[in-house]
Amino acid sequence: MNLSPRPAAPRARPALAVLGVLLFLMLHLLLFSSNARADERHAVGDVVVGPGEVSPGVSNVVGDVEVLGTVRGDVESVAGGVMVYGPVAGDVKASFGSVDVRAPVGGDVEAGFGDVYIDSRVAGDVDVERGDVELGPRARIGGTLQPGSGRIFSHPDAYVEGGTVAGMVPEGDEGPGSFGLLGGTGWLFGALLFAACSALAAVLAPRPLAAAARRIGEAPVWSLVVGVGSVPAAVVLAVVLLVSGVGIPVLLLFAPAYLFLVFFGGLVVAFFIGRRVVMATGRYEAGNAFAAVIGAVVISGAFLVPYGHVVAYALALLGTGGALLALFSRLRSRRTRRLSSYEDYVRERRLS
Repeated sequence: MNLSPRPAAPRARPALAVLGVLLFLMLHLLLFSSNARADERHAVGDVVVGPGEVSPGVSNVVGDVEVLGTVRGDVESVAGGVMVYGPVAGDVKASFGSVDVRAPVGGDVEAGFGDVYIDSRVAGDVDVERGDVELGPRARIGGTLQPGSGRIFSHPDAYVEGGTVAGMVPEGDEGPGSFGLLGGTGWLFGALLFAACSALAAVLAPRPLAAAARRIGEAPVWSLVVGVGSVPAAVVLAVVLLVSGVGIPVLLLFAPAYLFLVFFGGLVVAFFIGRRVVMATGRYEAGNAFAAVIGAVVISGAFLVPYGHVVAYALALLGTGGALLALFSRLRSRRTRRLSSYEDYVRERRLS
């Protein structure tokens, strides 16, 4: 018996190369700035504009931003809070984190997921999608206040010149090609992360990925129905587990498990779209990892167009439905095989 190690499969080498390139780009994005000056743009870590300092603008991917000096441009943070204790001439944006404004802001204040406290002058609008808004006694908003789905706690001395707009502003108003709250760096980081996860799934779990993608190709409408229907089903099950009391430990496992299922659905549909693109372009020898990356780029690009996020979420649910159908099909086939073997066993016993 020959026990010498086998060389790596030819198709595995392109996949590893794709993963290596994606990881290198993510590492470069995290450790190095796209701007020459370190005080203008950061990737990871807290950023502080000290007292007396003047910065042309501050952008951060992961970490808090604290302004004690003066910022002549915008202040942005993708995953982290923003504390404004010094004047900011531009906009203040936070995608995932709270915003605390206690000094004048010359532009708008935008928050995606997080609470906002304002106790100073804001020349533009205040837009909060998911979070509460608290206005202090010195709050003066020159534009409109858009609280989104949160609540407003306003001091009697606070003043909003443009009034309060109920509900959330449609994202289509941002115009095509707008990066929204995430900004170009945040979108690029998210796209690279999603592409890396897609390639990794294609390498580590090719069979479940291919089986779910095959179900989407065979029954796309039914896959979408199952995926969309899984959302209310998950909510009802979560409520039942919460009300029962004894099901709370199960709920703590069920919630992240379902979120992982939806994320896996996004990987499935990325693989499905990538394979279609690869086959349409005639690159039949391209590996699964390459196809998954192509699909991930297509899905990430949907966030750059108006209402593209709705399309991306629908695609993720489509992939979720395909994954569930593939799972049900496999369980049903196992049950059929067991039943057939038992019948064969009974038949053999009768003949003996």
